[in-house]
Amino acid sequence: MNSPDQDFLEEYKPLHVPHEYDKGACTQDNVIYALAQLKEATADEVAVKLGSFDPGTDPVTHQKNAEDILSYLFNKGLIKAINKNGKLNYNLSKIEIPNSGKADNLL
Repeated sequence: MNSPDQDFLEEYKPLHVPHEYDKGACTQDNVIYALAQLKEATADEVAVKLGSFDPGTDPVTHQKNAEDILSYLFNKGLIKAINKNGKLNYNLSKIEIPNSGKADNLL
């Protein structure tokens, strides 16, 4: 039996970032991979990166996929974006600089 918590956790589980581009993978995984490679990018930049991985696919398809998936993930709160010059720059909110503080002794 599914509890409401299980349904929530399934719906809002953290994103999995694939370790490589896989043409046979779902489109969302490939968009996430492209964004991870760029660290921060607009949908246009992600579409160009997708095109570099899969040049045989129509660039318009890459553009639509990038726009739709990034917008969906942002609206769901799974990725972040900042507005730069009227365009959203998406990012995965990864912590890239280690915390320089230290923890107090617990005992």
